[in-house]
Amino acid sequence: MKKYSLIAIAVLISCLNVFAQKYSDQMLQWPPAPQKAHIQFLYAIAGKEDLGIKKSWWQKITDFIFGEEKENTEMYHPQGIAVDKNGTMYITDTEKKLIHVIDVAQKEYFEIRGSKEFPLVSPVGVAIANDLLYVSDSEKKSIYVFEMKGKFKGRLPLHLNRPCGICVKNNLLYIADAGENQIIVADFNGNELNRFGKRGFDKVQFNFPLYITAKAQQSEVPLYVVDALNFRVQTLNDDGTFLSTFGKLGDGIGNFARPKGIALDGDGNVYVVDALFDVVQIFNPKGQILMAFGGSGSQFGKLYLPSCIVIDEKNKIYVVDSGNKRVQVFQYLQ
Repeated sequence: MKKYSLIAIAVLISCLNVFAQKYSDQMLQWPPAPQKAHIQFLYAIAGKEDLGIKKSWWQKITDFIFGEEKENTEMYHPQGIAVDKNGTMYITDTEKKLIHVIDVAQKEYFEIRGSKEFPLVSPVGVAIANDLLYVSDSEKKSIYVFEMKGKFKGRLPLHLNRPCGICVKNNLLYIADAGENQIIVADFNGNELNRFGKRGFDKVQFNFPLYITAKAQQSEVPLYVVDALNFRVQTLNDDGTFLSTFGKLGDGIGNFARPKGIALDGDGNVYVVDALFDVVQIFNPKGQILMAFGGSGSQFGKLYLPSCIVIDEKNKIYVVDSGNKRVQVFQYLQ
């Protein structure tokens, strides 16, 4: 009897520890208590399984009769992300050659793979405009256009080399072309309106520009370009006129080692993902470091080779935690 009591106590302690760890994870914040929190962890998601979708009665019967068919919806190499006004996530996956579409609120999941004639091969960047998805395929050197439910609409007639990040500003597309070391400006029909930049280290010169961000309808907010192998962020006017730069190669917070994704919060602060530091660094609009969050690991709140970031209108922060094959969601608390 004593043996079984000890086992029961051990199981109870184990359950309590799991609950305590889960609760602790949910309360992750930066800076840590007792300091005032500015960033708080909300949740992480790696695929359909995390949505808690229950099988229908008919599906259970079908599985019983014919055997359960496993559906692999996990992320393999998530790369870019966009979030619509309802909070639905569109996550590019370069290894699975598709886009994961995840609606947490409605518990819905589906995939976008392109058309039979034009399948996705290496989807990287994704942006939303006019209820359409614009997706860069770095291998196909193209921008693919889809309806929000995944119907293929076509490819934009642009000359591109290795398109990566895309953003929308003032009803135009701005595309970071890492192969050309340029930013290409186009309308939604694919008419090229401008391109600026070239290989180099000076102003409006780039060395592998990866991601780009701006405020879609705010003309006064500049373009922010991650100039990856120059280890800096350049800020530019819409026409490519140089405004400022911040960042340099280094091994401390405020410097960059492998900068990738970039996003702006509601206060204009600049968030830059660094895939070597495994952190998200936050700068003010002048490029001065404010704080960082993340750190190497696989626990909630930790990152491994993060690649991209987007911030929605409610200041929810979505980080593509590529090495951990998931997206983590945080809240900017101001």
